[in-house]
Amino acid sequence: MASIAKLSIRGVRSFSPNDDEQVIGFCFPLTIIVGANGCGKTTIIESLKYAVTGSLPPGNKSGQSFVHDPRSIGQSSVKA
Repeated sequence: MASIAKLSIRGVRSFSPNDDEQVIGFCFPLTIIVGANGCGKTTIIESLKYAVTGSLPPGNKSGQSFVHDPRSIGQSSVKA
């Protein structure tokens, strides 16, 4: 069975591309992600899904509202 030890996130939704990457370690057999509303729990799950399957979250037009890396969406700059 495959497992994931850690996930590093930068430039996805609330995780700024200008800040240091955030690393989330996964414990065996279970990791619980908790936090207040709007702190990024869903972003962590969607980033994990994107890393494993390559599929973007529903409702994102080609990932433009999910990934903040201008190279990933074919632009030279990000418009805020």
